[in-house]
Amino acid sequence: MESDQMLWDMLKSHIGHQVCIVAYGDTDDPMDICLECEECGEVILDAKIYTVAAREK
Repeated sequence: MESDQMLWDMLKSHIGHQVCIVAYGDTDDPMDICLECEECGEVILDAKIYTVAAREK
């Protein structure tokens, strides 16, 4: 599966869920920042793993 489609599918599966941004470690200098689903406890995006880039056609 293409990485663009994987992110799309991960986000799509959480439509309608409560999500939040969580910092781990010192909030002024966090070790990691994640987008997490409060309903199922899943880490959707992890800033230490993922980068943001424009989608390719």
